[in-house]
Amino acid sequence: MDLMPKVFRTEGDMVEFDPSRIMDSLIKETGLSEEKAKEITELAVRRIISSGIKFLSGPHIREIVCSILSEQHYEQERKLYTRIGMPLMDYEDILEKGPKLKSEDVFNPEKIHHWAANQIAKEYTLLRVLSDEESQAHLYGDIHIHELNYFDLRPLSQIWDPRIILKNGLPPGNGGSYCCKSAPADNLLRAVKQLATWLGMIQGEFSGNQGYSFITTFLAPYAKNLSDNEIKMGMNNLVYEINQVSALLGRDIPITSLFCSPSILDLFSDLPAIGNEGKVVGKYSDYNSECLKLFNSLTEVFKYGDYNGKAFSSPKHLIYFKEKWLKDYEHAYLNVWEEIVEMKTPYLVNLCPEWVNSKIKSEYITKDFVNAGILQNVCLNLPRCAYSSKNESDFIELIEDSINLCFGILNKKYNIIQKRLTSKHLPLCSSTIEGKPLFNLKNQKLTISFIGLNEAVKYLTNYELHEDPKSFDFGKKIIIKMNNLCSDKSLQDNKNYCLVENPSENAKYRFAKLDLIHFTDKAKLILETEKSFYTNSNHFNSEVKLDFFEQINKQGEFHEIVQNKVIEHISLLALNGNYNDFREILSKISNNTNIGCLKFIS
Repeated sequence: MDLMPKVFRTEGDMVEFDPSRIMDSLIKETGLSEEKAKEITELAVRRIISSGIKFLSGPHIREIVCSILSEQHYEQERKLYTRIGMPLMDYEDILEKGPKLKSEDVFNPEKIHHWAANQIAKEYTLLRVLSDEESQAHLYGDIHIHELNYFDLRPLSQIWDPRIILKNGLPPGNGGSYCCKSAPADNLLRAVKQLATWLGMIQGEFSGNQGYSFITTFLAPYAKNLSDNEIKMGMNNLVYEINQVSALLGRDIPITSLFCSPSILDLFSDLPAIGNEGKVVGKYSDYNSECLKLFNSLTEVFKYGDYNGKAFSSPKHLIYFKEKWLKDYEHAYLNVWEEIVEMKTPYLVNLCPEWVNSKIKSEYITKDFVNAGILQNVCLNLPRCAYSSKNESDFIELIEDSINLCFGILNKKYNIIQKRLTSKHLPLCSSTIEGKPLFNLKNQKLTISFIGLNEAVKYLTNYELHEDPKSFDFGKKIIIKMNNLCSDKSLQDNKNYCLVENPSENAKYRFAKLDLIHFTDKAKLILETEKSFYTNSNHFNSEVKLDFFEQINKQGEFHEIVQNKVIEHISLLALNGNYNDFREILSKISNNTNIGCLKFIS
């Protein structure tokens, strides 16, 4: 032992080298037998002595042991024994130069620590939580696990029922012992303040989108007897408070959403209306005029943007429309059109297709407060499946294999969050209201998205989706197959597996980049225009100019199948001056297509 150097510990003291610590940790962390752990320990001690090392630390010893485990072909044990973190230079580069950021990203001390912690969490998931097959599928580019750095701790997204806050105050459940409890709001300004504050509080337990459903409906009782100016001030405060919550979090700007309508849906007409101090003040059908005033005021706030006239990137403005409302509230929707032309901010949600109404009714069929969310999303690389297949039937089989892999990953996430709720690692989500869970795990979606249907179809049929009816029908066949697999698995596991459009902008670039490396010749045939990305989900090639209504009608056929998180982006230039009447455009869409949601862009 005189030949062994002393060991510097992270606690700050120096201790004598003790080989038994290596052996004990090997048995505990890797499951090696005492005999095998002793063999590895002896090899480590010999290497330390023969190298003449004068200084040792815990991480250094672990590196030596991991090297020996690899040499002795204990690869699984090495994975369990390895230390996670990052190279010193990587962290120093962030400190000195800053990370590569988009213009809208936050960069501050909290963001640096957040970034460093993310690297550790991501490594932990890849090494410890996922199987080798699952980790390799993500790293290689067969799939993309959305928000991987939060996989081990947080659900993905949630759209909240505002009544949870309006009736119960803040925080609404019994899990906020670390902060004071405030009473339900007694006026509109306090109500919007609490709603915005809740999104900031709860964002610490989620990795993605937060938002509120039917915000103008559920705030309508608070607008009773208020002047137009007071209502506009309330909506102005709501948007600004939510937008500025990112400065409090010190992270990237959270994506938030506000769903609104100009009138009360029949679905809510007879529900008890919650008003000042959380009290019931009649029914929501009593507040149609207030709902319209809130709708118009919210549109005005988004139309003019912030103090500098800049459009709000968050919250997203999601507007419901249907044929009757377009006639009854024509002026309100003309105001929306001005917002579209000026800011390009609104998302337009079509309430006319039967499948849209069925989804909303199924969510609000209960008398309890409704929270719809996504627990986790995994994205499929469809072009990769095409490159790896021999023919169309082989392609379908590869998709089925990939989806089954995704089911395994999503089920692991479900079990993880179940544990986190039980252990109170998610204190707000694990709280209850009147004995019922604030965050109901069984109601959450486990989603599978996809990239590059257009490119996969082109590789297999020689035609893009829009170029040939048979190619389009083959694309529908693929989507129907994936959707059916999710439905069958949901019944089998009693969980909510869903097919959705891909939410990750990064995935379509990442897949294309990796395919150009691993499937160079095949990928170049598809990405022949030097594009560095695939087409998102089931969309057409964005570079191809199609008739506006032909495109909307065709995409509506996909929307009816997928039904979750479906959005069609339409360039204002694509209208080509042929469609100048906004109400007429929406009327045709609502009456003649199955499009679920669209957004006009530049």
